[in-house]
Amino acid sequence: MRYTDIFKTWMVLCLALINFGICYVELDDEAEFQAEVEPTVTIAILARNAASNLPWFFGGIENLNYPKHRIDIWISTDHNEDDTESVLKTWIDAMKPLYHNINLTIGESSRYVDEAGEHLGHWSEMRYDHVIRLRQEALDLARHRWSDYLLMIDSDQFIHDRNLLRHLISQDKPVIAPMMNSTSLYTNFWGAVTEDGFYKRSDDYLDILERFKTGTFNVPMVHSIFLINLRHEVTRHLQYYPPHPAYVAAPDDIIQFSFSARYNNVPMFVTNARYYGSLIPPVEKGPKFLQLVADYGLYIRLVHIHEELVLEPSKHVPLPPPKFDNKLGFDEIYLINLERRPDRRIMMEQALAELGIEYKYFPAVDGRQLNETYLDQLGVKQLEGYLDPYHKRPMKMGEIGCFLSHYFIWKEMEEKGYNRILIFEDDVRFRVNFIRYFYEMMAEADRHINGWDLLYIGRKIMQNNEDFVINSRHLVYPGYTYWTLSYAVTRSGLKKLLAQDPIAKMLPVDEYLPIMFGAHTNKEWLEKFFPRDVTALSANPLFVEPLKYIGEEGYVSDTEDSLPITESKQEASSVENSKDSQYSTSDSMSNKQPPPNPTGHTEL
Repeated sequence: MRYTDIFKTWMVLCLALINFGICYVELDDEAEFQAEVEPTVTIAILARNAASNLPWFFGGIENLNYPKHRIDIWISTDHNEDDTESVLKTWIDAMKPLYHNINLTIGESSRYVDEAGEHLGHWSEMRYDHVIRLRQEALDLARHRWSDYLLMIDSDQFIHDRNLLRHLISQDKPVIAPMMNSTSLYTNFWGAVTEDGFYKRSDDYLDILERFKTGTFNVPMVHSIFLINLRHEVTRHLQYYPPHPAYVAAPDDIIQFSFSARYNNVPMFVTNARYYGSLIPPVEKGPKFLQLVADYGLYIRLVHIHEELVLEPSKHVPLPPPKFDNKLGFDEIYLINLERRPDRRIMMEQALAELGIEYKYFPAVDGRQLNETYLDQLGVKQLEGYLDPYHKRPMKMGEIGCFLSHYFIWKEMEEKGYNRILIFEDDVRFRVNFIRYFYEMMAEADRHINGWDLLYIGRKIMQNNEDFVINSRHLVYPGYTYWTLSYAVTRSGLKKLLAQDPIAKMLPVDEYLPIMFGAHTNKEWLEKFFPRDVTALSANPLFVEPLKYIGEEGYVSDTEDSLPITESKQEASSVENSKDSQYSTSDSMSNKQPPPNPTGHTEL
């Protein structure tokens, strides 16, 4: 065999061995060939009562941009009162051939002895001790297998960033966590700790949380999801159990690990350089614990839809079926959407599908398509003396289109003999626990206010100190109000709204509704409608809010340059720049000073 043939055979052999280590060929003094495989990673997962969210948790794991044959997965589950165990087995059966190895440990199914009499979600001393030992077991296993890295992750984390693992490894830190988004001020790091190792708010915590400061930060505590670099010499002394002799606090897995890191001079870091995903905040213990966990998971999925982000479920885990009435007890649910805004329709369709809500698509009346002849045929006339409260101008075609969109739904409700309908505009985001709170609110309305007519689900509150309905958690009597993001109407309310022949004395729909329940501040307009006897209620806090507020990053308005109508004949007298108008679904929200950009966070 010639030398060149031997050399070629040798090169082919080296390339074949790349998946098993390092192939190094010295060709001459100046040239060399070197190829390296990815570091090995152990992913340690603790899952308890997590069945409702496991499809999306595992979707994040599956979609990591990292070779699966370089990953070992260790999973432990116990003390479940849902289908967590069966979901884990289903996923492992499908995915085990793809990973280097997957181990599942199943513990006891009954509650801890010292959990007896406590609500689900309670952290007893026995539970803390068990979790501490499990985490140490995962750490020992990763070291025993000579893993380069250990990713500790709880099953309440939703990974969005496919490159999360690669990015954390590239930071070359002993211990580093990706900052996960939350529905509150809670997240997976502490900015400071007390002398005893307990939580303390640091001066820069909110700046990091809200990403006013971005980068990688040295912090005293990370938890729930973080990466340990087992190749770093300093991490060899990290441990959960047994606790260090100097540790005197009560058993707590995250506090003990943080203490171990500080005692052994192992720095911890958190990075918020990108959006990595979201986590479920601590959920109130009680009989509804499992439902609350599911509701928070649902809310996280809705947030991803609203922000046009992708959170894919695993293809190997069956999705939990909806467990509620598709129409929420209404005869019909309407979604108003401008046909030239299919992006909003798609977003709302996805959100309503997640909520399990069946709806009817209702094409909005587009102000751009309106003309004088059509309005004359309908009998549309602007209310005598109406001028926009802020801009002192007549109505614009977009506002007329919005009113007609709602009006035509009212007329369909009348024609079909519906008793109750619910209306959504297409630029809303849903609050956490929407379905559960919605049912509670509707039950309160029917129980406490016999014969209510109108119920706001989302609006802009213009007056403070609205009175709560007696014995109600969710309902107030609304004052002067803007916006028609979402509201419910009963048949009695419909009759009162239509009895005024509102298109013959039209003003924006979000001005008309508060007139009809007597809360409008313009007395001249009030006097032109009688009787003003609509019984109105509102959710408090509101159940939906706008997708974006003016001034918020990503805010887009459907406002167009449109002609204002005159008070006499609805004819265009001049072209006004309508960029000072903000419409919702059908160019509907006139510019009525929206609130400042909310943070979206509430303190737990």
